[in-house]
Amino acid sequence: MNTFSGLSKQKRTASWLTAGFVVILGLAVAVFAARNLQRTRTHMIANYLDHADALFWALEAGTRIGMGMHGGPGYFQSLVEETAKQHGIVYLAVTDERGRILAHSDPARIGSNLHPQAGAVSAPGEGRKGRFLAGEDGREVFEVYKKFSPLPGVHRSMWCGPMAGFGHEGEGHDGGRSEPAIIFLGQDVRPLEEAMADELRTSAIIGALTVVIGAGGFAALFWAEHYRRSRRLLQDTQAFASEVVTCLPLGLLTTDPAGRVVLANDAAAALIGRPGPEIQGEPLASLGGLDWVGLMADLAGRDETLEREETLQTPGGRGLPVGIAASRIVNSDGRFLGHLFLLRDLGELRRLQEQVRRNERLSALGNLAAGVAHEIRNPLGSIKGFATYLAGKVQGQDREAARAMVQETDRLNRVVSELLEFARPGELKLRDEDLGAVVERALRLARADVASKGIAVEFTREGTLPPIPLDPERMTQALLNLFLNAVQAMDGGGSLRISAAPDPAEGIVSLRIEDTGHGMPPEVLADIFNPYFTTKPSGTGLGLAIVHRIVEGHGAAIKVESSVGRGTVFTIELPMTRRSA
Repeated sequence: MNTFSGLSKQKRTASWLTAGFVVILGLAVAVFAARNLQRTRTHMIANYLDHADALFWALEAGTRIGMGMHGGPGYFQSLVEETAKQHGIVYLAVTDERGRILAHSDPARIGSNLHPQAGAVSAPGEGRKGRFLAGEDGREVFEVYKKFSPLPGVHRSMWCGPMAGFGHEGEGHDGGRSEPAIIFLGQDVRPLEEAMADELRTSAIIGALTVVIGAGGFAALFWAEHYRRSRRLLQDTQAFASEVVTCLPLGLLTTDPAGRVVLANDAAAALIGRPGPEIQGEPLASLGGLDWVGLMADLAGRDETLEREETLQTPGGRGLPVGIAASRIVNSDGRFLGHLFLLRDLGELRRLQEQVRRNERLSALGNLAAGVAHEIRNPLGSIKGFATYLAGKVQGQDREAARAMVQETDRLNRVVSELLEFARPGELKLRDEDLGAVVERALRLARADVASKGIAVEFTREGTLPPIPLDPERMTQALLNLFLNAVQAMDGGGSLRISAAPDPAEGIVSLRIEDTGHGMPPEVLADIFNPYFTTKPSGTGLGLAIVHRIVEGHGAAIKVESSVGRGTVFTIELPMTRRSA
């Protein structure tokens, strides 16, 4: 619904924009046409004026020539009549300042006023003037007039009839004063009207074509921009969806209606154990690991999402607990498009849940152990003192029994001390320390045990180790426990390799402790950090539990790998900077 509304709104916007553009373009074309008409009119008027100047000059030149050749009476009138025979000339006349015609292209007009209604026209200066007038026959003419002065003192014999007494301003041939004359040329304006009409028609046609082409071009540009934006929006949406699907921590897998894989992100491909491009297009049932056919059958005819927990069989044969959310993909028309499966690895969640439960058990056990240890430790002091006293008083087997009692009392006291230390480890005092120095100190403390079994020790630093926030005493205790466990696992000798390497990208320093002892089976590895779990006849089962507690107190992580007959590797990942609590 929102999509249709958006499209309608865009169409309305396009219509208003197109209409506005057409109006603006029409106004621009109208202004352009008006300027063209004005330019045509100005050009035609300039042509009229230039034509008049040429005729005036020719008439004046002809007058001078006739005067020089002593033309007879009526010569100037004949010259006027012949000059006026050119195309486009309505009349050619010479008048005095009162408007009385002295010579005219129509001889019948001589002696009358040229424009009775307009009155007399004063002679202009050196230039010429032009104006539009209505002619005698009703036609509009463009009249150009100027002062007519072929030569000062033209002879009277040049004029005829009423012009006999006419001369120019200045001295005449007889010494009298002559009057100024004005020459008028009336030109037909029909060429101007025809040119204006042609220009108007041409402007109208060009304007109409411009508006149509411009509106079409604007509409095409608008829809092209709309298409480009829609395409870019679609591409951005596809890129966003692709990035979301790719980076989704859940495994996402889709199929077509035939049950073939259409899309599988990296997380889903990792869970299935095959590359994503390899499984695309394959039948879902051929992927294995789960009962895909049964899942699709359960989804048939259901509108709600199917959620359940299953065990995914990995290619290595290991069962991985996964959570599955599945649904049918149906479009707005109700057409079935395929299936959608979301796979979530529950292994880490199960591990965290187990760790929480273990921590809860350890916390309860620690509280109980603290109370029991206090109750046991006090009478142990009395028992040890009494056994020591007896050992000094008796002889023979009784003395050996008393000494054995003292030794067992010490061992029991050591167990109680470890129990108290595990129950209340105390607050760590972290400060920047050299991890290499702490490792070397723990190795010195274990030197006697290492030497007694002929074990080769190697400690290497990979690169420069940065200072690390440590409690050196507690970390030395944890490392000593790990070293002694490694020594005890190598009864026939072997090698103990310790390496420390910084990883700036992860912000940690990895401390790796590797022995060549007898190793541990998988069922033992799952419980080695639990208190009181031990495989040693004389062990307390608290050593590795204390190590785990100290490592966690530093905000670090400890991992273990072991293989029976090949040895064990403990890896401690210490943060370079202190983690906030």
